[in-house]
Amino acid sequence: MKINNPTFKAKHIASTKNVYKNITTNIDLYELSKRDKNFLKKLQAEVDCSKRLPDLCEYYQKRWQKVFNYAIDNALNAKDMKTYMAFSKNKPYGIMTVEENGNKLYLDSICDIPDKQGKRVNYTGSTLFCQLFKLADEVKAKAIELSAVPDGAINVVKKYEDKGFKIVNQTEDYVMMECSKFKLREQLNKLLSEISYKPVKKPEEINLNEVF
Repeated sequence: MKINNPTFKAKHIASTKNVYKNITTNIDLYELSKRDKNFLKKLQAEVDCSKRLPDLCEYYQKRWQKVFNYAIDNALNAKDMKTYMAFSKNKPYGIMTVEENGNKLYLDSICDIPDKQGKRVNYTGSTLFCQLFKLADEVKAKAIELSAVPDGAINVVKKYEDKGFKIVNQTEDYVMMECSKFKLREQLNKLLSEISYKPVKKPEEINLNEVF
């Protein structure tokens, strides 16, 4: 479906499938642009983590909301930022923003998006990481860097270590981590052994507001 409209430019770049505890989940990956700002603003207005994550304490709800808002704000405003979103059954379940920094990639943000019933989709984060490592492979990045927030509802530092990242520095608020070029292909192959990733050969622009 090709829609010629200057207000959007999202592209369906891949269809993925994973099996976890005998449950098959299909996740579609989209690359967004600044012309998807209306969709992003609408999504930001709709996602209230205090309502979507009722089982978490108020502190963790606010931390989750902060990470989500940070991702949306950077997708809307930051220059030279790539934005990817994960959708399942026509619902958004994850967002990731990535910046090219010289010969390295910087993972600016990654966040699961619970739906209105509080449901999260298996392997959303891993599917977005798969896209991140594929991008690193394509641009021949020397490393991927990120700054983790250690006091959230999920132990993200441990999750990132499982993805090949190592701690390189730490402040009161952030843990700086890096995945070196020697680990990038290994991690990509590991994820591709768990996730069926099929790139869309000729991605077409779509209007996310109409489709989702």
